[in-house]
Amino acid sequence: MTWLDVVKVKLVGLEPLSSIIAFELSEFLSGVGGFALPRERDVVIDLSGSSNYSLNIATLVSELKVILDRLGMAGDYVIEVDRDAVTVRALSSEKVAEILEQVKKNALRPEICPHCGFTTPYPEVMREHIKIHYLL
Repeated sequence: MTWLDVVKVKLVGLEPLSSIIAFELSEFLSGVGGFALPRERDVVIDLSGSSNYSLNIATLVSELKVILDRLGMAGDYVIEVDRDAVTVRALSSEKVAEILEQVKKNALRPEICPHCGFTTPYPEVMREHIKIHYLL
């Protein structure tokens, strides 16, 4: 099957993970000038600006499997390939909820300076930064 300029990855049962899946796909596609956009129930992959025609649906499916397995969904999903779309169905809503909870727990909380708006994910860097405001 050949590659289209735009491919929709329908997520059934995986909707809460659409942003994470889109981010991971964008990381994969960035090398060829493509990107993935999360939507409420799917992820849209845009390769219209890409000149690399070595990508195909099989490559996309393979990368989706890697991403889902890395997230912890190994064996708990089914991938169906249609003419212009790929559908990923979760077999376990409990597993999706566990992954979403784990992602929320591990998410970085940015530190924001109340004086100037400087932002960093590292509390140690923020402590050092705030000292500057009191020294000047």
